[in-house]
Amino acid sequence: MKGKITAAVAAAALTFGLAAPVAGASGPPAGAGDGGKPVGIACMQHGHGLLRSLGSPAKVSEAVVGLPLNQVLALHRENPQAAADVLESLDLPAGPCDLTE
Repeated sequence: MKGKITAAVAAAALTFGLAAPVAGASGPPAGAGDGGKPVGIACMQHGHGLLRSLGSPAKVSEAVVGLPLNQVLALHRENPQAAADVLESLDLPAGPCDLTE
């Protein structure tokens, strides 16, 4: 299972440039959604909750997913649909990350 998770998250991270962020590239999160919160915040909170349900989010992120917690959460925050695709490929609930619903 660890290999499947690592491969899925690594592929998503590379696809969306999260594995090697550009130096100096920063800015506000994606446009505000309901209640003034950025669109990906609900997805990020969902992903964090899934990690927390498995133990310490930082430890689970490294041990199971193979990426630092900040990169996993960045995927959820910056590209919710890609995060949903990864979660679904792992038979986990995509929740608010699935923007196609």
